[in-house]
Amino acid sequence: MKKLVILAGLTAAACTSGAKDSVTLSARLGAANGQALSTANGAAQVASGIEVTRVRVVIRHLRLELAADQTETKISEGPLLLDVNGTDLAGALVQLVTTSVPAGTYDKLKLEIHDIASAPSPEFKDLVDHGASVLIEGTVDTQPFTFASALEAELEHQGRFQLGSSASNITLSIDASKWFTAADGSRLSPLDAVARDAILANIRASLSAFEDDDKDGEEDQADGGNDDGEHEESDAGDDHAERDGGL
Repeated sequence: MKKLVILAGLTAAACTSGAKDSVTLSARLGAANGQALSTANGAAQVASGIEVTRVRVVIRHLRLELAADQTETKISEGPLLLDVNGTDLAGALVQLVTTSVPAGTYDKLKLEIHDIASAPSPEFKDLVDHGASVLIEGTVDTQPFTFASALEAELEHQGRFQLGSSASNITLSIDASKWFTAADGSRLSPLDAVARDAILANIRASLSAFEDDDKDGEEDQADGGNDDGEHEESDAGDDHAERDGGL
């Protein structure tokens, strides 16, 4: 059984030794069970009457961990920008970073979602201006909206990531079809301040990760087994951004 855990604390980095092999971290925006979102005219439908045209997330402090001794291997300090728009909204894999790590079988992937104080490159400027780590643009019943949040969360995914003699890929999967739907199935509008906390909880719960060496957006069953989709959450830190509305 694999579990996705959202934690508040930060982790320290350590390094393993030995031969190193290439690993890529990619990300994919989609729907439940690995399905693609319905897209048309540069927008993806994520709920009844709600479409997204662009999704940006700041990712930092990527680590792989060996559970036996809790040794951590750094993939990237970041910040990395996941920017999904246009044809990528239909479920394309977006490459975030490629690096070399010691070969072996790892048990956890860790990463943080966190805002940044200054833009390391022009692509980050909008997020810095909004004070946001998550920036979602789209329409609600054709009315434009921008949902900005300074969400602070640490994702810790238990799985099996076997990095060997060939290039490896780990896919971060984000189920955007959950974001704007309440537990009772009703719609959560990003224009409604009352719905904000529920939307943020849905964003945190929408993340999963798995080994995906063939880059087909699905877990490599031979190595990772089945992921039953069960998730756990704990306190994910404060949400400081209050900018939530149309542009």
